[in-house]
Amino acid sequence: MLKELRIKNFAIIDNLNVEFSSGFTALTGETGAGKSIIIDALNLILGGRADSNFIRTGESSATVESLFEVTNSQTLDLLLELGININDGEVVIRRTISSSGKNRCLINDCSVSVGVLARLGNRLVDIHGQHDHQALLNPEIHVDLLDLYGKTMDERNELTKKYYKYLEDIKKIEDLRIKESDRMQREDLLHFQIKEIDTANLSIDEEGLLKSEKNKLQYSEKIHGIVKLVLNLISEKEGAILDELGVAKRELESLPLLDPELGKQAERVQSAFCEIEELTEELRDYGHKIEFNPSRLEEIEDRLSEINGLKRKYGGDITLILDHREKISNELDTLSCFQENMEKIQKNIKLHKTILSKHSIILAEKREKTASMLKKNVEKELCDLGMKDVRLKVQFNYEGDDVNFIRFRNQKVKLNSTGLGTIEFLFSPNLGEDLKPLVKIASGGELSRLMLALKSNLNKQDTIPVMVFDEVDAGIGGKIAEVVGDKLKKIAAEKQVFCITHLPQIAGKAVSHFVVFKMVKEKRTYSSIRELSKQERVEEVARMSGGKKITEATLNHAREMIQP
Repeated sequence: MLKELRIKNFAIIDNLNVEFSSGFTALTGETGAGKSIIIDALNLILGGRADSNFIRTGESSATVESLFEVTNSQTLDLLLELGININDGEVVIRRTISSSGKNRCLINDCSVSVGVLARLGNRLVDIHGQHDHQALLNPEIHVDLLDLYGKTMDERNELTKKYYKYLEDIKKIEDLRIKESDRMQREDLLHFQIKEIDTANLSIDEEGLLKSEKNKLQYSEKIHGIVKLVLNLISEKEGAILDELGVAKRELESLPLLDPELGKQAERVQSAFCEIEELTEELRDYGHKIEFNPSRLEEIEDRLSEINGLKRKYGGDITLILDHREKISNELDTLSCFQENMEKIQKNIKLHKTILSKHSIILAEKREKTASMLKKNVEKELCDLGMKDVRLKVQFNYEGDDVNFIRFRNQKVKLNSTGLGTIEFLFSPNLGEDLKPLVKIASGGELSRLMLALKSNLNKQDTIPVMVFDEVDAGIGGKIAEVVGDKLKKIAAEKQVFCITHLPQIAGKAVSHFVVFKMVKEKRTYSSIRELSKQERVEEVARMSGGKKITEATLNHAREMIQP
């Protein structure tokens, strides 16, 4: 239910905060007081069209915020799917529009798109008026109403899922057939690439080892020369470092006997001598291993060139080349299984056709039975609402389709996502008039009463918790107005109902009553809304029914109209 509505700088509303209760709420007020503005504001937070003209003159932005209490499990699942946190089932929706064109939509402080807002809004509030949200004029909604009434919505949703799976498999077959013409070429290319990579017999660390060996071979002469020079300086020439260090070692060895403090220095000379000796041996061993091998260097360069060629083709390093090999191997397996995949998908399509054919025919037959009950009950409701000569027909249009697979009543019939053919409500409001599509014949008042009649029948099946009727009383009065009020009250036993009305008979049936009014302050016009006390409500109903002069008799009549 809608618990609270806050509006700021919207049209002629400055700053408004109003709380609502469950059940039937009437909204009344003088013509032009701003009742439609309340609906426009509510429409905005439900994902409706944003217009900078909504922003109050002199302001840069307008904000509408609402607090809903959500109990429907499907709506709660949708919020969880959207990643929106829910606290005790409360959902705060806020939308801000600015003169710069920027638009912010928030659900429980999570930023969302207008599309997401509309998706949630369609689950929270159903608005019916003479100008906006006249869903009945859209034939696509008629099948929804019929399925809701006949309790076949779950069957229809299951059929829709199967239908789209069927289309997915049809698309897969088409894609496979398109690819078939290129498959052989692709297989040849993949075989060539795999063979080229496998023949190279790559290993992850090979390139690094080859580059290290290449450096040694490239600079072998320079390395040999430096090693030879160092050996000559250390040990091979006359007066070499090792010889001179040996002399120093022998001289220092005798000194600790003369002065023990020089023992450490003697040890260090001994250590240095040993270290230089080891270095000499290592350099000699290294020098013997230095290889002067131009043919091996050429082999390495050829191998590196081969690796670089593969890198240019298949990836920036050996790891990527091997990853590419794995990927194309998997693709080749898939291509090799082409015929197997084709047969599997064709088998699935055949199964889809069998299931869809059976389910769509069962659904169509159930809908036809439902249509006769809906027609009878809605016509009865409309008769109660003062439309005694009205006729309603649910027309089924089964479009023939020779290429389709479903045979219904001795002809092949087109299947769509909601079942066989299309459904449209035809309407005749007056005696002697032909049945015609609603969009071509029904007036705003007739549409409002037709929707009220439908909603009276669909009340328990329809999961939308809040309903708003804007001027459902157009063109009626007296006894019929009382009937409308009774039907709204009946719907309100299951849902939260708001009704903008000019008729006291309807306002008197409400549980709570709000008045929308205008005032002028400092040469600015303001619109506001407030809930009426018991006495104020009597006075408002009296005003609605008694004209300019309100007498005690008028007030007494108003008290009688207001139900406890």
